[in-house]
Order: sequence, then structure tokens, then C-alpha cells
Amino acid sequence: MGIHAVSVMLEALNRDAQHATIAKFIQNELDAEREKVALLHQQGSQQAELLREQGAQQFELLRQQQAAAGGSMHSRRPETLKIDISKYRGSKRTPS
Repeated sequence: MGIHAVSVMLEALNRDAQHATIAKFIQNELDAEREKVALLHQQGSQQAELLREQGAQQFELLRQQQAAAGGSMHSRRPETLKIDISKYRGSKRTPS
């Protein structure tokens, strides 16, 4: 609806009815904008929650990978220690 049509409709009303009509229009516009803001806020909250969950999953995956890598190093370590111990035992012997 154009500005001229709105003006003609408002002119047909008395002053109180004009004010009430304008106030109702402004309130409806405000409500619509509030709904948009609420929807954007909800979407932002959902995205933030998804990012938190993804970050937690990535952290857990990295922790598990590091634990697995540490476990494989740990399983080789006793062999390395045995070799090192035998080297030191050999060097401590005094020639006779």
C-alpha cells in the first residue's frame, strides 16, 4: 500500500483513532523485528553449542590419539631399557 493510500485512510479517522492506528502499526513492526532478533539469537546459540560440541569431540579425539601414541611408545620402552641396562652393566665391569 502506498503512502498516499495510507494518508487517505488515516485522514478518514478522528485524531484518537489515527494515533491508535499508528501506535498499533508501530507495535506490530516492533514485534516482527523482535521475533527476527529472537530467531537470530536462537540460531547463534545453536551454532555456538555445535562449535562447543565439535571442539570437545576434537579434543577427545586428539587426547585418544596421544594416549594411543603414548601407549605404543610405552610398549617399546621396556625393551629399550633392557638394552640400556645391559650396556651399562658391560661398561661397569673391570678388566681382570
